[in-house]
Amino acid sequence: MVARYFRYVMFSHTWEGKEPTFQEVSEKSVYEPDPHPLNHKLRCFCETVRDDPEGYLWAWSDTCCIDKTIETVYRKSIRSMYNWYKESALTIVLLARGSTPCTLKNNGWMTRAWTLQELLSPKSIRFYDRDWELYRGDTRPNHKESPHIMRELAEAVDVAQDILVDFSPKSLSIRAKLRLASTREATEKVDIAHALIGIFSSDLIPEYRDPEDALGLLLQEIVHRERD
Repeated sequence: MVARYFRYVMFSHTWEGKEPTFQEVSEKSVYEPDPHPLNHKLRCFCETVRDDPEGYLWAWSDTCCIDKTIETVYRKSIRSMYNWYKESALTIVLLARGSTPCTLKNNGWMTRAWTLQELLSPKSIRFYDRDWELYRGDTRPNHKESPHIMRELAEAVDVAQDILVDFSPKSLSIRAKLRLASTREATEKVDIAHALIGIFSSDLIPEYRDPEDALGLLLQEIVHRERD
């Protein structure tokens, strides 16, 4: 009963400028935000979670559920992100704007560094288009159980369907993971390394003096661990 009560839904999306922050959201109801498109996105996510027949009570978005002004909170969140998505009851994906027709292969969501772990780690995932309509009209509660969506996803990512459905860090070789990472982009280069921490089962979050060194330091740690 307790575990069911605390089931939570995670949000996966592409950032679009000044997203609502922890400070902004904690001071008001999410259903009464300023009339801004990015606030509308957050409100639609919360309404989708609220109206789900599973009766979820908790929703989490990286934009406003991490107090980034507290360094220890931010660093712990980066280290924990992979597991948070993995342990979620559901991850809701809002596909990015600008791709017409809307397909997984040509969507901007597939190009971002952070969304790689948000695709691989959850056991249950559901895709929505920009109008908050279910992708391909597929009404299954979990799109990882949708043969045609998973077939399309496997072709887009070039990873076997069974690995996408039930991923673990041991499912792919280091080379295969790096190949996936090489197709992803981030606004801050350091985030490419941060987004790979869970995929490589690393708990390393060094103090990067130079963001250019971030990925190199992570790879050094991975290589040393493989030798041990």
